[in-house]
Amino acid sequence: MDIKSLKLLLDEVTRQVTDRRILLFGSSSLLASYPEEEPDRIGVETTIDADFFLDPDDKAFRAALLAELGKEQSYHIANGYYGDFVDLRMAEGFPKGWRERLVPMPGFDRVFALHPMDMAVSKVIATASSRLEKRFGRRAADRGMKDINTLVALIRAGYLDGGELVREVNRLELESAMIAECGRVLETVLGMGRG
Repeated sequence: MDIKSLKLLLDEVTRQVTDRRILLFGSSSLLASYPEEEPDRIGVETTIDADFFLDPDDKAFRAALLAELGKEQSYHIANGYYGDFVDLRMAEGFPKGWRERLVPMPGFDRVFALHPMDMAVSKVIATASSRLEKRFGRRAADRGMKDINTLVALIRAGYLDGGELVREVNRLELESAMIAECGRVLETVLGMGRG
């Protein structure tokens, strides 16, 4: 995804969502912090969706937005990218204080994005969690390398400090299996980031 595509999607979202904040997370949230950067330099070139929370949340409203702007819906078919509107309770796994670090989306009054470090930590957690779920037979496949490749691109571009990422992940209160799996994810990210 590029900034132009994200802004077109946000135009449509903000046209429909007039009474609450819109919180952007996931890889496309990086475009709020680096709007002038080339998508491949920050690892979002293969991203075709933007992940959103509504704040405050509204399950029925999210469902209506998904029906129009979601995957394989009319907007996606016409434009090649889409919005994913997610239950705000999913943010409970984000690093403490993430709301205080939100980045305003340029050109949009009520749209805010995760800070790049909070996005990076959430990617490590999501990747580690999906690997554990696959290992325990709760899902057929893990998230693959997409998130890792995004983090590596940020490190190589100088936008993410690998040591700081390790420190932030280590500050989280996690079960021992997650600690070990996060360590493996970080080892891969740091190893590829040096390459």
